[in-house]
Amino acid sequence: MRFRRVGRLGTTGALTAAALGASIVFIPSSASAASDWKCYGTAVKRCATVWWDQAADTFRAQAKITDVAGGAAYQVKVIDVKLQRTDKAEYVTVRSTADHDGWHDTEDLANTTTVDPCSWKGESFSVVATFSWKGASSGEKTWRPNQAWGHLCA
Repeated sequence: MRFRRVGRLGTTGALTAAALGASIVFIPSSASAASDWKCYGTAVKRCATVWWDQAADTFRAQAKITDVAGGAAYQVKVIDVKLQRTDKAEYVTVRSTADHDGWHDTEDLANTTTVDPCSWKGESFSVVATFSWKGASSGEKTWRPNQAWGHLCA
């Protein structure tokens, strides 16, 4: 089995590519392909990935938020992490975790339980989470990276 990834096409492009099977990049099985974080932000990094456990051949959604050193000191948290699959032009949540463990001084990480991606052959997966930070200027953002992950099932 090999790992494939839909490139940065935006939400609409990722859904279209998943539905039509176009513009798919095949990546050899490797540790870097399993944990390809997509991040956004400068003072506070918000990152998400669909983690592929190669040994178990499963997917899970992971999200993390980090207060970047050298700027304002923020407290951070990530909650409501969801692993979603595409169903035609819609996202369908297949796993979720609330992860309401409070504020953290430097970094917070949350993830869902795993799924067998071959249960939904030909569909791509994405992650969405709510990221929050507070300090000199506070913020909250629900974010989905412009990335979809897929799995080639035998």
